[in-house]
Amino acid sequence: MASTKDETMKEATLSVLNKYTPQNPGNPGTVAGEILQECESLIGIENSVRQAGHKWRTPERLVPFQIAEVLLRVYYVAMINVANGGGDGGDDEGYSLIGLYQTTGNNLGTYETSETELRKTARLYCPSMTKREFDEVMTILKESAVRVQPCREPHLVPVNNGIFNYDTKQLLEFSPDYVFLSKSRVNYNPNATNVVIHNPIDNTDWDVESWMNTLSDDPEVVNVLWQVLGAILRPNVPWNKSVWFYSESGNNGKGTLCELMRQLVGHGNYASISLADFGKDFMLEPLIHAQAVITDENDVGTYVDKAANLKAVVTGDAININRKFKVPLTYCFHGLVVQCLNEMPRIRDKSDSFYRRQLFIAFTKCFTGVERKYIKQDYLHRQEVLEYVLYKVLNMNYYSFDVPGACENVLEEYKEFNDPVRQFMNEIMPQLKWDLVPFPFLYDLYGAWYKKNFPGRGELKSSTVFVKDLLNLLSMYPEWVCDDKRKVRRPGQKMDAAELLIAEYNLTDWMDPRYTASKDVEKRCHPLLKTGYNGIVRVGISASSTTEEQ
Repeated sequence: MASTKDETMKEATLSVLNKYTPQNPGNPGTVAGEILQECESLIGIENSVRQAGHKWRTPERLVPFQIAEVLLRVYYVAMINVANGGGDGGDDEGYSLIGLYQTTGNNLGTYETSETELRKTARLYCPSMTKREFDEVMTILKESAVRVQPCREPHLVPVNNGIFNYDTKQLLEFSPDYVFLSKSRVNYNPNATNVVIHNPIDNTDWDVESWMNTLSDDPEVVNVLWQVLGAILRPNVPWNKSVWFYSESGNNGKGTLCELMRQLVGHGNYASISLADFGKDFMLEPLIHAQAVITDENDVGTYVDKAANLKAVVTGDAININRKFKVPLTYCFHGLVVQCLNEMPRIRDKSDSFYRRQLFIAFTKCFTGVERKYIKQDYLHRQEVLEYVLYKVLNMNYYSFDVPGACENVLEEYKEFNDPVRQFMNEIMPQLKWDLVPFPFLYDLYGAWYKKNFPGRGELKSSTVFVKDLLNLLSMYPEWVCDDKRKVRRPGQKMDAAELLIAEYNLTDWMDPRYTASKDVEKRCHPLLKTGYNGIVRVGISASSTTEEQ
């Protein structure tokens, strides 16, 4: 016989639960009633030998530890590490979420981590359960539930009616052994076909294949758009790129394509987070329940000061998510990020590691005057259309994007837009006449160039920052080197040529003071040189003839 009331109640609870399993969960009301009846029986036996005033009171409803025991025995409950194995074996609450495997309903085959759903399930066994009691249930579950990792196999794709093996093209049954937090809301149908929809009102025919072809005249762009649709469904593939749909005009199809993506993954499985919001507190919590980020709109004139979270989300690295009234969570997002842009955004991070994470796709078509709103509002919601799209993209074979030349060109355009120093170098470096170009000259030239090309944009960056940015980009110009920015180099004959950019940008401090009023441009562009300068040197110039320590 148990020695305490809690032990007696636990003994009664386990005795009843021994006959129930996740495959045979029983009726919640019946299970709760049997547990209470068994408690009454065992407590009655105990009370028969207890003196008056020391008898135990028979419980009228299940208490938190009993509810937790029911959930652990009758359901698949797991503590899911969402930080790629971070934390103390995944036990730390800041690295894991409690998940309840769904055996029925819209989320069949996935683990539900919403506390609302967990509370609804717990209330089946104790409808009058208070918030404090539920918090105690959650605490016990976090202590006792089995520790698991989410399924991160790139070839396994959770769809509405099973798990699609991308490599073998076979549909597997759901299993609690495969830990997924979300899935596509579209069934995999091996017999899906490209349906043609006739509209009797305007006498038009439409099918998704033909519609995709209208989004671009470049077949390579159309192909990568199909690949993006497939990538939305395969969050475990490390795409290592965010997709940026770009067009400065409206009615170009990018918003309609985003609607197709949302319908493919299903309501509740995507988040909408703008570029600017990636750097803000409490804005990343929707990632926890999402397998994709699909953002229709970014504010014109967006400036992103902090891009670290965006970069980490794109590559599946850990981020810290601050949650209102909850413990902060270290989380690794796996999924594709799609952003729609009506204007190129300015981002403080100008590193190659950031640019490598971008796939720019320009939408150059315009459907103004011929738009058909029912495509977005009706056709792309139809199951037969969605099943064909899902079938098509899951039967393509790729684990990385085939980036078209057109997309690479837009990215290069964006690099210049986002980084004036890069644009300056692309324009100016081929024009330099000197073989030794001093940093002070380059900075003065940059200042005049910037004022001409970006009037009123803001303050010029400091010379120190300018030199750092310039040297970071210098490897793009193999004919130029700077082995030590602190070295002072003698000009020798390396600055004998007339540097005509002096006149073009009116750099009076670099003009020969004897000829500032002369019409002879070459005379004006021969400054009186110092004995040495620190700067960049054209490859092939003898270091011994240009260098001396400062």
